[in-house]
Amino acid sequence: MAARGGRKPRGAAAIAAVAVCAALLSFQIIRNAAAAEHERYPALAQKLWPSHPAVVTDRVLFDIAVAAAHGRLPPASVIEDARQIATRAPLSPDPFVIRGAIAETQGRGAVSETFLTEARSRDPRSRASRFLLADRYFRTGRMTQGLIEMQVLVGLQSRGLEAFLPALVAYAKTPGAIPQMRDYFRLRPQTEAPVLSILAVDPANADLVMALATNLRRPEPDWRETLLTRLTATGQYAKAYVSWSRLTGVPMRSGLYNAAFAKLPAPAPFNWSYAETPEGVAEADGKGGLDLLYYGRAPATLVHQIMLLRPATYKLAMKVNVDSGDATAIRWAVRCLPGETALAEVPLKPGPVEVIFAVPETCLAARLELAGVAGDVPRTTEVIISGLRLDAEAPR
Repeated sequence: MAARGGRKPRGAAAIAAVAVCAALLSFQIIRNAAAAEHERYPALAQKLWPSHPAVVTDRVLFDIAVAAAHGRLPPASVIEDARQIATRAPLSPDPFVIRGAIAETQGRGAVSETFLTEARSRDPRSRASRFLLADRYFRTGRMTQGLIEMQVLVGLQSRGLEAFLPALVAYAKTPGAIPQMRDYFRLRPQTEAPVLSILAVDPANADLVMALATNLRRPEPDWRETLLTRLTATGQYAKAYVSWSRLTGVPMRSGLYNAAFAKLPAPAPFNWSYAETPEGVAEADGKGGLDLLYYGRAPATLVHQIMLLRPATYKLAMKVNVDSGDATAIRWAVRCLPGETALAEVPLKPGPVEVIFAVPETCLAARLELAGVAGDVPRTTEVIISGLRLDAEAPR
């Protein structure tokens, strides 16, 4: 209902929240909350049992809604109807919903809230009380409470969290919404990761996602990896690395991360991303090395990592043990980003292997990868890489 007495919502965030939730739930929820059966079968209900409390309640709420929509006070007959409902159904929440709705149209907001709260306490599944309370909370700046009411209301409409997510995502983007959303996440922790996952798809939301997260170090691979992948995919390598450092607590520095292939919680792309595909498998051996199995049927990237490297000449060194097959079917590649220009490509061989490459100033980042290169005849190759090091030889 509209605010009375010239009172305005508290800021743009309140207006946006009401608009967002109204768009999500649509007029159908208002109908269901206020006068479901009266709207659907008013003539039949009135004819069969016009004095039944449910029929009277539907008619009264409908009359109040119509009056409010036209900026008028409800008809005087509504008060008498409310008395009838209270007499015939003393334990029902409906008389309190009606009184709350009437008080709201009269500009007595505090009184309205008292009645509506009592209605909700009598029947937590009362959609009318939930909707009207949410409306009041939004218009008085209590965004967290309003969002909670709306989420419950969506659930009462037999729709799960997925149906409410678009409203939460849209509201999170409105100015001033961050503190309220963080409070909401603390009260409804199950909603945080889904909301952040949706926002993280758009790299333009990166700062918002980082501000909304109530615990950056909590492993939430859905949104953390999505956020970082989207940022790097759009060439925002430095911003992605700063975000990765904040998410992991790993100090920012140039160079290779996790050369020992340890099982660390830090996500890709600035930690290793391991392949497990029909073409091959890469996994840490638990001893500081990397175990690679490549079937030689088709080209495949087996493991990769993005690095921020200062312009310099670098030496990548390691030891290669070949268990079976042809080690030269697997090769290291260092690629300049963006653009994928190869700075170095060196096949493996048994024993020590060194890769020398130079990083020019035009490279915003570099991707280090191990890839299998298929030959004329498929052949399974298994190797173990250990003692990996990346050292800058001399600044350019």
